[in-house]
Amino acid sequence: MATLSEALTAYRICAQAEGKSPKTIRWITTSMSYFSDFLGPDRQDIDDFTGNDLRQFIICLQQKPKFLNHPFNKPVKEKISAQSIETYARAIRAFFGYLYREEMIKSNPMQKVKMPKVPKIAVPTFSQKEIETLIAQPDKKTDTGFRDYSLLLTFIDSTARLSEIALLEEDDVDMENGYLRVMGKGGKERYLPFGYKVARALLKYKMKHRSTPIGTERFWLTFNGKPLEPGRIEKIITKYGNKAGLKNCYPHKLRHTSSVMYLRNGGDLFSLQKKLGHSSLQMTRHYANLADSDVKAKHMKYGVADRLKG
Repeated sequence: MATLSEALTAYRICAQAEGKSPKTIRWITTSMSYFSDFLGPDRQDIDDFTGNDLRQFIICLQQKPKFLNHPFNKPVKEKISAQSIETYARAIRAFFGYLYREEMIKSNPMQKVKMPKVPKIAVPTFSQKEIETLIAQPDKKTDTGFRDYSLLLTFIDSTARLSEIALLEEDDVDMENGYLRVMGKGGKERYLPFGYKVARALLKYKMKHRSTPIGTERFWLTFNGKPLEPGRIEKIITKYGNKAGLKNCYPHKLRHTSSVMYLRNGGDLFSLQKKLGHSSLQMTRHYANLADSDVKAKHMKYGVADRLKG
């Protein structure tokens, strides 16, 4: 009988051989580590786990303060989000699915465990005026400032993820045809169009403001020619967000904002799905529900009762 530690080692080897991303592997192994700690050292045999173990783990997380035992953040009164709990539970269920497929266990005890419901919360976005204020913050007269301006424009025009933009290489930026070639989740390549304004900014950045690269093909560089890593880009965006007076300004919020603005400007869900790299239209559909302000505005213009006499 295999222990959980042995099974995790086998999973890592299998996942790497199948080409799964480091992020996916880390998601599975980290979630299983939390689950293992919850069960304790006497419950490490993979044949002894039950569906109720996962259900009790979910209940435990629902009652647990956020950041408890976190190595860097202090615990807060706020509970762990339902989204985070559902993410841990899905990872654990996926791991046991792997064990069953590899015939390391005779049956999958987690197969019938229902995932906790996640409340549908409107994704926060910025208004067009706020975005215009944001991109006005960098000093475009400096090399670094123009790079940051170009970076912000690329985020808001492309709907790309932070990692997709950060890892762009020179050959991934097609200036002539107006496309970014990005590598999305699961190693899926896709092409993201960009408009004339972004094209002009990217070309000017490359020709005039981009540092000389040192041992790298990356497109986005620091002032000394090194790759501009995702963590640094996130700090840059937060910095300009603070200068613009915007709360919680981060890359994924720009992705959300770009998606909603695209729909408001007349874009459709099908093309947005391709831009976002979503595997199903259902994943994209919630962006259509974010335009509550559009619904309100159209109702004030086309509403029935206001046009009735009497």
